Amino acid sequence: MGIFVQIVKLVPLIVTAVKAVESLTTGKKGKEKQEAAVDMVRDLLPLIEGYVGADVFDDAQVQAAVREAIDAVVALQNTVEAVKKAKTKTPLP
Repeated sequence: MGIFVQIVKLVPLIVTAVKAVESLTTGKKGKEKQEAAVDMVRDLLPLIEGYVGADVFDDAQVQAAVREAIDAVVALQNTVEAVKKAKTKTPLP
């Protein structure tokens, strides 16, 4: 379970990277934003590894997983926004 706990520690970093890229970038779309978020997480990864006390992440595997996690976070954010919009357009009985 130790490696799972260490990987879970990346989730807040990924969410923060997605939020930062969304708020700081204008005119960029999908893959460009994803790349910016991946770069941000990659740059901060040594801090995470220092915090957990080991070099436990293989760069290629982490980059692929981070991309998938970013896509999942963005999909969740988009779904929540769509539900909010749909609820505000639905007239109350």
